[in-house]
Amino acid sequence: MSYIAFARKYRPRIFDEIMGQPHITTTLKNALLKDRVAHAYLFAGPRGVGKTTTARILAKALNCEKPKKPDPCNSCASCNEISQGISMDILEIDGASNRGIDEIRNLRDSIKFAPSKGKFKVYIIDEVHMLTAEAFNALLKILEEPPAHAKFIFATTHPHKVPPTILSRCQRFDFRRILTKDILENLKSITKTEKLKVGDEALALIARSADGSMRDAQVILDQIVSFTEGKADMEDVLNILGLINEEILFALADAIKERNADGALKIIAKVVDEGKDIFQVVLALIEHFRNLLVLKVGKDRDALLDLTNDKIKRFDEQAKKFGSEEILYIIYTLSNTIDFVRKTDMTRIPFETAVIKLANRNPAVSIDDIIKRVERLEAGKTTASPVIARSSPSDLERRSNLKENFQEAEQSKKEIASPLVGLAMTRENSAGDGNNANQVKFFEAWPSIVNFIKAKKISIASYLEEGYPIEISADTVTIGFPKEFRFHKEALESAENKRLIEEAIKEVSKLQMRINLSLIEPNSITDSAAKGYFKETLGSGAGTQGEEVDPIVKEALNIFNGEITGRSNGRKGSK
Repeated sequence: MSYIAFARKYRPRIFDEIMGQPHITTTLKNALLKDRVAHAYLFAGPRGVGKTTTARILAKALNCEKPKKPDPCNSCASCNEISQGISMDILEIDGASNRGIDEIRNLRDSIKFAPSKGKFKVYIIDEVHMLTAEAFNALLKILEEPPAHAKFIFATTHPHKVPPTILSRCQRFDFRRILTKDILENLKSITKTEKLKVGDEALALIARSADGSMRDAQVILDQIVSFTEGKADMEDVLNILGLINEEILFALADAIKERNADGALKIIAKVVDEGKDIFQVVLALIEHFRNLLVLKVGKDRDALLDLTNDKIKRFDEQAKKFGSEEILYIIYTLSNTIDFVRKTDMTRIPFETAVIKLANRNPAVSIDDIIKRVERLEAGKTTASPVIARSSPSDLERRSNLKENFQEAEQSKKEIASPLVGLAMTRENSAGDGNNANQVKFFEAWPSIVNFIKAKKISIASYLEEGYPIEISADTVTIGFPKEFRFHKEALESAENKRLIEEAIKEVSKLQMRINLSLIEPNSITDSAAKGYFKETLGSGAGTQGEEVDPIVKEALNIFNGEITGRSNGRKGSK
């Protein structure tokens, strides 16, 4: 007798032998007991979880000559013919190779005839989502008015590709991935029956590698047993499947934690020399850090981790070395690396780059720490700068005298503002002079004008921010640009862009003015000072007259290298 693979030899023969799908088997058994079997079913789910097997058991139960309700007897002529695939009443159709309208027309013609032996004609269409649109339309007519003796069972791994018109005429069952512990139990049963010597750790690794597919696990076990002649251990499984030893993953995680880039590169070199697939290595490392994260934040460890108590203890020891934010950053970086690994043949380079990046990362600052610092600022309990991961010594020195720097900056603004091309800067000087009043009004409104344009068209505002008002007459304002920003000036000279700026001036300052654009010499102290003043004013989100940024907010901006993006955020009196 020819050899029969484990996946075929140990295929379930009754409903209770189907593992991991009690919500489906219970429903089908009740339907058989009460004669409420529908005319069409859709079995959807990942590969190797029992869709086709369940369809065959249901077909047997419907046509069994001596049924042991709800299960088939598996010994009568009808059951044997179905098991051997030679039954005239059970037609298994591959949707991938019989996907055209002609095949469905043939099915429609044959369905009219009564079954040859059994009670029903059962049509099992595997991978039904592969049918063409025309074939689905032809199938739809059959499902609407099927003969009493016809039953349909569709199986698919992509239910979203099945038209809604077909789905609405079927009872849909979604098969789940099988739990690792159920797969492990099945593998132990097979090794016991076959009298194989395979260690529990090796079986557990096979079960995890199957990713919820019972068939995949049985095929892997069959392959390993053939290689080792009935005796296998953990090392055999690692070699045959190309998996990574956990010792390497722990060592790589330690190297990342200790910021040992050289050590991490040596580990990667060893993995490459052993011929391991870099893609699988990255996936294994992501899963490793996922286990660490679960131990940091999870409460029900047994439900979330398929690990022995000894391994959980070891993971727990390493998890204590990392913070939650740190692990999240590592997982995020490695997940992005997966895309690069897929797109290149030089898979080693993106992996090494990612590991070096992780080994040289800056210390993570948690959100809780930042919130506490802000709370201390609001309470007025801090005058010195807190430790910030990216701060340089010069930054820390500057932040140690925040109040003095703030006062100096305010004084420098006043000094800068005075020589601005004859513009009147104070209300006292503008009294009784209408033109000067307009100048002051426009000057104060300029940051708000730029922000108004930014809300309309951010590209125009970004060009405009490189210039500043240098001359204001009764009906014209001249915006000056340093010569190195010639491109910005030319981009704004189109009629459409000028019209947008003039509309913004009218809307914000209530002044009707035309725009003139000009290049200026960059070495003018006054011009560079003016540019610095406007850049700082715009950067701090200054708005209309009378809006002042709260000193505490300004200190926070200095501490965290931040900026205010809203027009009213952080201002006294804002809501």
